[in-house]
Amino acid sequence: MTASIMMAGHMRAGVCTAMGAGTITLDGAPWGAWLPGSLLEPGAWPEGAPRVLAFTGSLAGSPDEGDLRNWMPAGIEACRSALATALARAQERRQRLVIVPHALHLVSDLHSTLRLLREHQGIGVALAPAALLTASMLEHAGDHLTRILGTLGPIADAIILHDLARCVDPDGEPSVKACAWRRGVLDAALVGSLLPAGIPVLTLDQ
Repeated sequence: MTASIMMAGHMRAGVCTAMGAGTITLDGAPWGAWLPGSLLEPGAWPEGAPRVLAFTGSLAGSPDEGDLRNWMPAGIEACRSALATALARAQERRQRLVIVPHALHLVSDLHSTLRLLREHQGIGVALAPAALLTASMLEHAGDHLTRILGTLGPIADAIILHDLARCVDPDGEPSVKACAWRRGVLDAALVGSLLPAGIPVLTLDQ
């Protein structure tokens, strides 16, 4: 675990991981702020923060619902357009745009995150590894987490730790939802062993 401690107010554990509002501090100093909503449906842009953390959102119209179009050409183009707009806004304010990938969103997995970093210079990533896991991936969660953290962890701006609880979606299918760190089904010891040195960690603890 890194010694750098990040704090964020107004965190909640919902279906969409680590949704937050307000500022984030690192060792007591301002580090960034959450963009309300998502890049597809943004709220008021945070002014004055060194970094703006944002989810990309889903073409389903809700950040808590996936959509097959997210991973098709329509989703890729929507993501590129939203990212270009947000990046320009951040650069005008001398802020760093930091994307939080999520399995239900336009930037949803290792592949799309790497594409994001390749195509958009100057954008960062706040990696919430559990947010990239679906219910079907839990059986081999250790392998997935090892690959995700091994690839993206060392190049992330920050790592967001939260756990996952099993649940059932409205259609009666197995699903997962975010919960406080160490309160769910993930192997916390394994995740801790995979954290790269020097990357600040934000823990979802409520």
